[in-house]
Amino acid sequence: MTTAQTAILTITAILLIAWGAYTAYRYITRTHRQLRMLLEAIESADTSLRFPANSDSEVNATLNRIAQSLSALRIRISETEKYYESITGAVATGVIVITPTGHIILANPAALSLLGRQALTRLSALSDSWSELTRLLDGLPTGLNATVRNLAVKTSAFTRHDGLRLLIVTLDDITRQLEDTSVETWSEMSRVLTHEIMNGIAPVVSIAETLRMRYEGDNDYMTRGLDVISSSTRGLKDFVGNYRRISSLPLPEKSLFDIRPLIEDCISLARAGFSAPTDLYPDTIAPVSPHNPDFIVSLPSVSLTLFADRGQLRQVIVNLIKNAAEAGAALIAIRASIADTSIRIEIENDGHPIPSDIAPRIFTPFFTTRPQGSGIGLSLSRRLVMANGGSLSLSSAPATTPTRFCLTLPAKQS
Repeated sequence: MTTAQTAILTITAILLIAWGAYTAYRYITRTHRQLRMLLEAIESADTSLRFPANSDSEVNATLNRIAQSLSALRIRISETEKYYESITGAVATGVIVITPTGHIILANPAALSLLGRQALTRLSALSDSWSELTRLLDGLPTGLNATVRNLAVKTSAFTRHDGLRLLIVTLDDITRQLEDTSVETWSEMSRVLTHEIMNGIAPVVSIAETLRMRYEGDNDYMTRGLDVISSSTRGLKDFVGNYRRISSLPLPEKSLFDIRPLIEDCISLARAGFSAPTDLYPDTIAPVSPHNPDFIVSLPSVSLTLFADRGQLRQVIVNLIKNAAEAGAALIAIRASIADTSIRIEIENDGHPIPSDIAPRIFTPFFTTRPQGSGIGLSLSRRLVMANGGSLSLSSAPATTPTRFCLTLPAKQS
């Protein structure tokens, strides 16, 4: 082989190697650029990126498969998030997720409703209205199982993929359980007290009255003493009778009835107690006074049918109206609405608000702030409502006007 041929072969080999290197460089560069584009699309949540299949079909097909798989995975993750978001939005249990800095990244509608908030972004925002809860959750404790007012509070921890530790807080309303426990305790105590006290009072009353009749006119000192004994024992007997009223309620005789005539009946009965016998149903309501309030009744157009003891429920509503009048109310509003299988009746008044230190005790038997009050009205009303399968609560915040009580009872809608 001549020197010229050798040179030509050498140059040809060099050119082929250079061309191969250039082709490989272009291939690697293009593949790197495509991979970078794919990563950028993934980071920006762009699921529409696809590479043409007419060039580098094998590489592009592989990249397209990766893009499709990642797109499908992102869709599944999004669907899972929406699924769990729908669950947390529908459950009655409140759910709050808190970061170590106190930032709330999730508060479902039930939690907002239980805490009385429209929105919640930081735990510190609850320090005024729920100071006990904020103190309890300070430091993000896990494994907590406690009760705050009417809420059962439980906590657990969750560590995210980026290492951030989150506190998951669940809130459950246990108002009904607390009411049932309170009523059961008072009922049992009332039964014991009425039995023991009445057994002791009955002979004293009988002996005092017998001696009073025997010594009448013969001994003024003895007569006055017997009068005091008789009066005191009778007062104690009446007091014990109130215990018996709470502990021995008759079973409700439930029936179906429309709520509108019931409310009209209650207002008529209440006005009869506020007005003179000759002024029971005035054609026009005169300027109102604390003992003659005006009424606003708001009922839906559909017929609301309750399934309860009409007489017992009437007693409850009349008692709430009477309490409002005695609190100096000039206006009493009665509203009714239906939700699922329950009827909600709200009785609202603009009288003197219930002080914050009094509100937790208003349903306690024999607790009263009025000198002549017996302290059994609200506790008896709650017992009657619960006996009919419902609940009675103070739904307005303490020390605020208007004061609002809420009755919830089983309904039959027609």
